[in-house]
Amino acid sequence: MKKRIFLFLGCVVFSLCPAYGGDLNIVFIPKSRDQDFWTFMRQGVDRAVREAGQVQLTWRGPAHNDDIDSQIEILRLYSRPDVDAIIIAPTDRSRLADPVKQAAALGVKVVAVDSALDGNAHVNFVTTNNYAAGKLAAQHMSGLLNGKGTVLVQRTIAGSGSTDDRANGFVDYLKKNAPHITIVADEYGGGTRGKAARSAALLLEKHPNVDGIFAVNESTSDGMLRALRQAGLGGIKKFVGFDTTDFLLDGLKKKDIHGLVVQDPRQMGYLSMKAAVAAAKGAPVKDPVILTDAVMVTRDTYQNPEIQALLVP
Repeated sequence: MKKRIFLFLGCVVFSLCPAYGGDLNIVFIPKSRDQDFWTFMRQGVDRAVREAGQVQLTWRGPAHNDDIDSQIEILRLYSRPDVDAIIIAPTDRSRLADPVKQAAALGVKVVAVDSALDGNAHVNFVTTNNYAAGKLAAQHMSGLLNGKGTVLVQRTIAGSGSTDDRANGFVDYLKKNAPHITIVADEYGGGTRGKAARSAALLLEKHPNVDGIFAVNESTSDGMLRALRQAGLGGIKKFVGFDTTDFLLDGLKKKDIHGLVVQDPRQMGYLSMKAAVAAAKGAPVKDPVILTDAVMVTRDTYQNPEIQALLVP
């Protein structure tokens, strides 16, 4: 196998953690270090590493999921012959395409996880069926509104394939199946909780009479919940979010959130690492796209054992 290089300085600065020593050098580049979603995904990755054995795992990502330049820099740093495979959750599907192509040209096997990546230089793509998840959110919203009213959509950052797919699935479902529900706003809110909260506050000021709200990921759901509570609108507006944290589950329990679409990041992490190990060993690719499911979680269902398995760290 290829010789391993340990970057102690990078570990200190970027909190990269070589967790296991082995013959395969595999790097995981998440979108950010500030969301619980990636903590859950790391658990699945670690399980796959333990099963595989002989894997040197490096986990390194930018601080926030809107720091595209930093993610590109990290990818380029590890695009070298001593790295066997890179798993990356692209912050921008188009801007990451060329750097991934350059990594592949050096013999590095690249697996995309969570968000789509333009081009065909990566060997696998492991993701939630995000378009279907967006439709699931829209179906739930339509039921909450009895098929009529107004809604707004808060996206995160332009170029994020996973979250755009969710928003598009949501919008398309309502246009086709709920003609009496009008989308009054569909805007990007930023890639951090703080930016999302400020954007959400502005949206609520601009559309004070909106009936329903859909936020597409953890940070936008967090920001929207904070803005709703700050405005005294918690529980008044029908709010469907995406992903889970303790804060969002608190909103669900207190009826400030009326539904959360929940993914299985552990399974995505597990499958992406399995795919990376197989690719690094030269195994043929059987399934270039691997889809995982999402479920709708409500106040009435979150305590179900199968749901708790997705929520408990």
